[in-house]
Amino acid sequence: MSPKQGRKIALVGASGNVGSQTLSALLSQNIHTITVIQRPESTAEFPPKVILNKGPLDDEAFLAGALNGQDVLVLQLPRPVTDIRPGLIRAAAKANVKYILPVEFGTDPEAKIVDEFDHLAQKRETRKLVEDLGTSSWIAVVTNPWLDLGLSVGGWGIRVKERKAALFEGGNTKVNTSTLKRSGEATAELLSLPETELVKFRNRAFFISSFYVSQQEIFESVLRATKTTEKDWDVTTPTVNDVTKESDEALKAGNFMKSFLDKYYMTHLREGFGGDYNDKVDSKNLRLPEEDFDKVVAETLKSAGLA
Repeated sequence: MSPKQGRKIALVGASGNVGSQTLSALLSQNIHTITVIQRPESTAEFPPKVILNKGPLDDEAFLAGALNGQDVLVLQLPRPVTDIRPGLIRAAAKANVKYILPVEFGTDPEAKIVDEFDHLAQKRETRKLVEDLGTSSWIAVVTNPWLDLGLSVGGWGIRVKERKAALFEGGNTKVNTSTLKRSGEATAELLSLPETELVKFRNRAFFISSFYVSQQEIFESVLRATKTTEKDWDVTTPTVNDVTKESDEALKAGNFMKSFLDKYYMTHLREGFGGDYNDKVDSKNLRLPEEDFDKVVAETLKSAGLA
């Protein structure tokens, strides 16, 4: 593999779930100059090697100044504040930032599932804005729903605390999933590629995958981690219609999180909706060690107090 290339990289959202992993991985490369752009009221702290630039994230003049001289802008914002994306994109264009990694870190942008969720469809607008401004190029980092974060919040149809598992259509469809750590590591490796290789991802997706597994395999790993058997659980095999109905009912009852989680994970697990991108994975070509599936599941549940 070609030698690595250092860059000036600005991160927004560096203290979040995937942002903190990305920052750590970038710093470990020891070749980049890292700037974190942060809201004035934020109390998050960063290592001394990080350049911290605080200011209002809705002030494009401030952002353009903060981004001056940067090669890459990485956006890893949580959903509640993603409405500031256009201003960040415009500021990056004014500052002549070459690459923008927008708020993707999820679904294949060309997948059928995108049209099922407004927040996924809105990401198209962000990528289009980058292209329309004509200065920067976007790279959409695709991870699919995270295995570890999903299990800790009751995703993947598996509610460990309640000992309930809803295996969609039997749970045998295989999909790609990533860990938060691998998402950060692979992003850092991507941004360390020499320009001759990084340019190949200009205005296209970069696919990351930790594991290619079925929901049934995830459930079996959970059983091993919790030292339980299937008899200890309430296991169902709902259809798409069943899950959609339950999701709608949860939404009407004001339980947005349950409604979203059930439908979001189920749709990724549907055949033909884009959850399986195993033939597109780019991270397998990087300098990354193989992850241990059972170990990830066990450590996730232990950390969340579920095992």
